[in-house]
Amino acid sequence: MVNIASLVDEILEGKGYVLLPSVLSTEQANEARSLVLKLAREQRQEGQLLIYENRERVYDLIYEHKIFEFMVQHSRVIEVIEAILGTDMTLGDFSAHILRPGASSMGLHIDYPYWTMKPPFPSFPVMEIQVIWMVEDFTQENGSTCFAPGTQKLCSPPDPIQFSKMAQKITGKAGSVVISHGLCWHDTSINSTLEPRVSILGNYNPKFVRPLRDPLHYMQRSVIDRASSKLKQLLGYEFQSAILNDFKRIR
Repeated sequence: MVNIASLVDEILEGKGYVLLPSVLSTEQANEARSLVLKLAREQRQEGQLLIYENRERVYDLIYEHKIFEFMVQHSRVIEVIEAILGTDMTLGDFSAHILRPGASSMGLHIDYPYWTMKPPFPSFPVMEIQVIWMVEDFTQENGSTCFAPGTQKLCSPPDPIQFSKMAQKITGKAGSVVISHGLCWHDTSINSTLEPRVSILGNYNPKFVRPLRDPLHYMQRSVIDRASSKLKQLLGYEFQSAILNDFKRIR
């Protein structure tokens, strides 16, 4: 039995992140990885893929397959995030990050919205929780994410020298999940293998934080029609529904 309180304490007052193993089955992780690579290939051919130095990003995954709808609202993950951000939190982004062979680190950073703010950053309320889905094994060689434990408590921009002394690679099996505080300093490492390394990133915010990307921008009616109340909440669909209802009343 997972102790949610201890996980929350580790994220807020401990290392700033936790690793949950076996959240997805191996088959589910493989399916998600294959779909991401397929989408990246199609978007590359159409000239729509965001590419930077052997690193690629695939956005708006929720509307691409039911496996992504399942992942973004997975109960084991959501209950930890809600214990920190509240039950009415929203989705800031849900995308895939591909490190092609030879990809260098993406750059030391903290997460949105903190990097848009002037330091020192507020310790409360927490404004972002990130989820890293390992849809394949994260190893010492394939670009695993590095975290500097405890740096979320500094409420400051990352310091490269200090990070180099503190950083730890987070390795794990396919299907594992890392849940981290948006203020915890982190970076990808170098992919020195011959295969692409795929992760899926979910960013969650309190209701009052403007999402990094509008999750309804590419809304598909079929997804909304079958969506759970939790998924509609994460997508911010309740706002759109309220606006439409007000408009009808005004008319």
